[in-house]
Amino acid sequence: MKRSCLLFIVLLLNFHEAFASAKFNNENSALVLDEHMEFAVSDTISSDNLKWVKDDAILNRQPNQYLHFRVTLNNEFNQTIPVWFSVGFPAMKTLVVKANGEVWETGDAFPFKSREVHVSNYHFPLQLQPKETELIQGYMKGEILRYTFVVGSPEYFTNMYVDTLQRDMTFFGAMSLLTLLCFLGFFASRKIVFLSFATFIFATTFWFFRVFGYAFELLWPQAPWLNDISYAVSVYAVLISSFWVVFASLSRDGHQVFGATWAKWFCVALPFIGLLAWQTVSLDFALKLPVLLFFGFIVMAAIVITVEHKKGSDRAKWLAAAMLPVTLSTLILISIAVFQISIDLDPIATFMTGIVLTSLFIVSLTTSYMVKVVQRERDAQKVAAQDKARQAEKLEALVKERTLELEKTNKTLAKLASCDVLTGLPNRRSIDFFVDESFTANSDDAQQCTEDIVLFVALLDLDHFKSINDRYGHDVGDIVLKAVAHVLQDFNNDTRIAGRYGGEEFAVIERKRERKRERGNHEEASFAKTLSTIHKSINELEIAELPDQQVGVSIGWSSCTTSDDIVDAFRRADNALYAAKDRGRNVILDS
Repeated sequence: MKRSCLLFIVLLLNFHEAFASAKFNNENSALVLDEHMEFAVSDTISSDNLKWVKDDAILNRQPNQYLHFRVTLNNEFNQTIPVWFSVGFPAMKTLVVKANGEVWETGDAFPFKSREVHVSNYHFPLQLQPKETELIQGYMKGEILRYTFVVGSPEYFTNMYVDTLQRDMTFFGAMSLLTLLCFLGFFASRKIVFLSFATFIFATTFWFFRVFGYAFELLWPQAPWLNDISYAVSVYAVLISSFWVVFASLSRDGHQVFGATWAKWFCVALPFIGLLAWQTVSLDFALKLPVLLFFGFIVMAAIVITVEHKKGSDRAKWLAAAMLPVTLSTLILISIAVFQISIDLDPIATFMTGIVLTSLFIVSLTTSYMVKVVQRERDAQKVAAQDKARQAEKLEALVKERTLELEKTNKTLAKLASCDVLTGLPNRRSIDFFVDESFTANSDDAQQCTEDIVLFVALLDLDHFKSINDRYGHDVGDIVLKAVAHVLQDFNNDTRIAGRYGGEEFAVIERKRERKRERGNHEEASFAKTLSTIHKSINELEIAELPDQQVGVSIGWSSCTTSDDIVDAFRRADNALYAAKDRGRNVILDS
């Protein structure tokens, strides 16, 4: 009897040693179970007579064999604790988990609804009884097996998925926008380089979408057989589109990029090489192949960019700068995922950051190109508008009797050429149109019996402008004109126009209403104040190209109340301007 009890105690101790419990004692963090797991392989799903080991690396499992696992979990709390047993980074066709009297059967070969918790990883809800030990066991099968075992509270995993979802959706949103911009660039310019950028960004985005498991739930939840196909297509598409981006970016008319023929045939053969690797080696190797080949792509891209740069390609250095972030982040990801190198970085976040930076750089380069194209088209339209304006002036000089329809056409053409090319201000044509319109509008106004229009005319001439051109050059003269135009631009509104009259001369025209019985100097004082503000602002201009030199402006102004007096008003303003010049310049005089 004593011997039997002793034998029972020894067996119990051995059993306890074989199933060393993982202690769950912190609800706020996850408990990694990998070092507590035991593994075994078999040809069937039966768990009888298995040889259990602590290190699954020593098991020589064949693709058609089952990998069994088990772990005991001890609840250190004095209360029932709900937890999720989680299989992270999963890759298996079949996964069966048994615990708490429950049996769950799921895996990549099963529809998405077979997952107990509808997320990318596999989670199985358990109830840990107070101070009790729970045995969790199961098995998995598949050509590729990737896994890590974790246990944690539902709140822990929920918070983790919220943070992950925010990160992923931000990434997918940014990449989708960049893809759309590249497609728009392609449709606008018909440049194949935009299409290559869009393909690379889309392929990378879809690869992440598939790797993170969103495709299982959103695209084909009832067709799990698409999982392996979609992953293979996406990972090979990323590598092939990377080649395309390099050679499309460096392509020039009449020039063949170094190595382009070899790269084209390699990209054509790459899918067939992958199929051959799958049939002769393994599916796992076939899927890792394009990742490993990225090292060769980096070397090839560096050689091609260097050669093209030496041949005079300006795009080569910019392409190298654009590819640098994704290259570095990919090397980090491959080093961690394939070679198990320990780096204190989140590989996924690092790779996503590199992809976004490269994509942003690419889009910025393409956008810069588009801006130049649009600018060239805009310049051509501006020249065409100027040609039309000159034609209209010649036609106006030849034709004395104009019909009403021709008058409308001339007004339309005048509006097309209403702005001064250099300063952006209304030009003389616009000023004349404003003056003519002022009294025409008043004649049709219902209030004309009680109010009159007063038109104030001011002519501004920059002092010593010819000496500025002679001393500093016409480029500096243009800078001065633009600076003055910037001041005058703010004074344009519905009742006032400030524009370039010609050369270094500007004009400010303002129309005001005054009651016939209440005429006074209020409107004149208001206009004089406006001119004083303009005069002061121009004097205070600081132009780097004119060190220690103030920009001076002489102003002469007058007013009129009828359309018959407009010409005389301009003459009086011009005389006042010359009088201001005679008085030493940089002053304001009225007529």
